[in-house]
Amino acid sequence: MTRPPREFAAQLLKEAHDTHPWLHHPLFHRLWDGALSRDQVRSIVRQQGCFFLDTLRHAAWKIISVGGDNPTWDDLQRQRALIPLVVEEGGEDTVGGTRTAHSLLFVRLCEALGFTRDEVFDTDYLPTTIIEKNELFTLQRSGTIEALCGGNIATESINPIHVRRTAAAMEKHYGVPKSALDFYYVHAEVEEEHSDRAVRILEQLCVTEADQQRGLSALRRAITARRICADGLMEAFVTNHA
Repeated sequence: MTRPPREFAAQLLKEAHDTHPWLHHPLFHRLWDGALSRDQVRSIVRQQGCFFLDTLRHAAWKIISVGGDNPTWDDLQRQRALIPLVVEEGGEDTVGGTRTAHSLLFVRLCEALGFTRDEVFDTDYLPTTIIEKNELFTLQRSGTIEALCGGNIATESINPIHVRRTAAAMEKHYGVPKSALDFYYVHAEVEEEHSDRAVRILEQLCVTEADQQRGLSALRRAITARRICADGLMEAFVTNHA
């Protein structure tokens, strides 16, 4: 059944909030409660670099996925609407601003946890971590609907909640100074606007039952990939090292 586009977008946002592992997985609840060791937290954050060190390319695929060989007027408008997302990821300091790339903020977070820069970029990632990244990148390449529903709607809509809780726990329980937590604070600030921008675009695109099914499938695939990664982190660094 085809829903009105605004109602459909609201349905996706609710499902993300109700099911995303970054809000509901026991791994993150243990982290927020201070129930993990600092070494466990270090290992978990380091693994997340598989995705977080490559978010500029992930964001850029949103633009690349818009249109075919010869873009239409509407395609050009949608590409332009997505440019701010890429600039934010790559660093507003590249266009006269002051905020640097989100990936560089992640490196600073890892350095505050005691990793050298070489260690951060030489991480041996778990298979489940690689599965997560590969699926998320596949969705970005599949089309605008998949890119927005599998990225902005699935995760960025709930990420402000996740990162605020994580930043508070990092400072309170794991001895990370607030000055090193900009990676989380920046995402808490910008990602609500990211999801709002995605909703506005999707309301123009998801008007048929087939397109809405594509969007719902992309959302669920992304959330499943995130859950697989969280399960792998839990098994590798908590269950097997209790």
